[in-house]
Amino acid sequence: MHGPKFSHNKDPKDLTLFDIRLKTHGLKNTVLVKGNEAEVQNIPLEGHVKLLTKLDLHVKRIRLVLTGEQSIEYYSKSLDGLSGGLVSERNCVMRVVWPNLLCSSEGELHYGDYSDLAIKYYKADHLARKSGDNSSSDLASLGTQNSGSPAPEGSKRPAFQKTKSQPVLFKNQELSLIRIPRAGIDGTPCPSYAGTKGEHHSFLLPNGNYSMPFTFYLPANTPESVESLSIGKIRYKLECHIERGRFDRTFKKARHFRIIRTLHSRNVNLYDSIDFTNTWPGKIDFNVLIPRKGIALGSSVPIKLVIVPLVKGLSFKSMFAEIVQHSYVSGLWGRSPGFEHVIGKQKVVCPHPAISDDHWVVQGNYQLPNSLTDVTQTCCLKNELISVRHRIRVGIHIRNADGHVSELRANLPVVIYLSPTHGRVCAKHLEIDSNGLFTGNPDPNREDLVFPVREQVRSPSVGVENEIDDENEQSEEDEDFAPPVYTHHTKDMLYDYTSPQSPIEQLRASTGGLSPMDSYFDLPVNKSRATSPMPDLSTLLKIPNYEEALENDSDEDGEEPAPQYLGDSDMGSKSPTPVERTAIPRPLMKERSSSMSNLLLKEKQSHARKMHLFSRKEKK
Repeated sequence: MHGPKFSHNKDPKDLTLFDIRLKTHGLKNTVLVKGNEAEVQNIPLEGHVKLLTKLDLHVKRIRLVLTGEQSIEYYSKSLDGLSGGLVSERNCVMRVVWPNLLCSSEGELHYGDYSDLAIKYYKADHLARKSGDNSSSDLASLGTQNSGSPAPEGSKRPAFQKTKSQPVLFKNQELSLIRIPRAGIDGTPCPSYAGTKGEHHSFLLPNGNYSMPFTFYLPANTPESVESLSIGKIRYKLECHIERGRFDRTFKKARHFRIIRTLHSRNVNLYDSIDFTNTWPGKIDFNVLIPRKGIALGSSVPIKLVIVPLVKGLSFKSMFAEIVQHSYVSGLWGRSPGFEHVIGKQKVVCPHPAISDDHWVVQGNYQLPNSLTDVTQTCCLKNELISVRHRIRVGIHIRNADGHVSELRANLPVVIYLSPTHGRVCAKHLEIDSNGLFTGNPDPNREDLVFPVREQVRSPSVGVENEIDDENEQSEEDEDFAPPVYTHHTKDMLYDYTSPQSPIEQLRASTGGLSPMDSYFDLPVNKSRATSPMPDLSTLLKIPNYEEALENDSDEDGEEPAPQYLGDSDMGSKSPTPVERTAIPRPLMKERSSSMSNLLLKEKQSHARKMHLFSRKEKK
């Protein structure tokens, strides 16, 4: 049995343009999902089928099919560890059908709901043809009425009587021709014929440009695209069929696209750090730190190594890192054995190691591969269709006193994800042949840039502390973030009650931008800003209405500085009236200075704890 033929060479006399275009918000043929199935709702899928005809075109319907295909190929292992037979499967995990885009833009989910696993590909194709083959069932029912006897169970064709001619079959259901009212329509041309109303009609499209939309909401647990794993793949395609008369060939177009999941902005893997501490008995205590468990494909990973030598004569030689990828797949024949691959082994450049007598601090950057051909993202698809896990293996070479080199290893579990804002992600370019099968481009080196707008990869000389600070400032989407503690104010000016100046005099005397005490109250001092014109007298004398009075109402004077939340009642009750310096006793600030220093010390000592205190990052 041969599949449908997809011819990309169209007859110029009939069609000038025939294309399927997805609405992906700037991403080329990529549907981006931010979060797992518990963090997102149904996934919207939108697009248009573009059609440009030179002459009037007579069509029966324009049918669109979305297919999610699972390909499995691996060698099984026997109980003694030897390789067994080849396991090869081609399954369907998703099937969405738009019966006729001329009448409706809404799709129908035939397979791939939350409880669906996977079925053989040819069975899903048969279901799609059965749902679209309305004429067979209608002819069967008509044959039953005309023959006077019920049709045999399971038969596809009716038992026609020889005394009746074929046109009698259509005396109650004439195949009428519907002419599109005008040439060139951006939208659904005939929405009134949606459903069964348009099954027995054909349509005449005047020459022009047509853009027919299609929409559907995929389930939240839809498997993401996995294209580079050798033992299993998940790939998606859209196939459009313009069905014409019996003796006219059908126009067909296919489009490959990707469904990519990235981590949600509140995912804990973006905030938790990973470290590994171990001891080489009698020789070394060491700690390996990575500031983030979640790392973006194509980005640079900072690695910090702290070594405490316990004996003399040891020295640091070098450090390397590599990715260990563990994967398995599940199909109709069960779960495959686990496979492990080592990817991207490279030496970590350590430009400025801090070597002292009691401890060593070594910092470097490991560059992740940027192509999905080399490494697959960390994922666990529904029902374990495909599961991929990663860890970074760090090797530390130590030179002993006698000259030989010893190696220490640390395995750090990480989550490799695809990010539209970090790193640079490439994928192999795929096409669909005339049989509807995925094929590679004739140029094996051709790759698609998944996310076109990328940041520059950081230089290896960037330190771990700077790397952490930079990552804290970056955010994939705008969020409503928790306010900082008062001691970390950036806009409020603190009133110095030990000064003989009044609050207003302190505001006027401030220089702006020279100390942490400055704030936005000092903006009038900045002469570079354009000053607004003074309002006229009529504006000043205007009486506000009730709503304006409520908006402008305030319990405090707008020129008063922010109070100090110290919990000292007598200190807060002091009047800010200016007096002589000798008349005011100087209060003790030792307790306040101690608390500030302790807070800053805690922040510097534990970056991970800081991430847990503030569940959301500061908005840019």
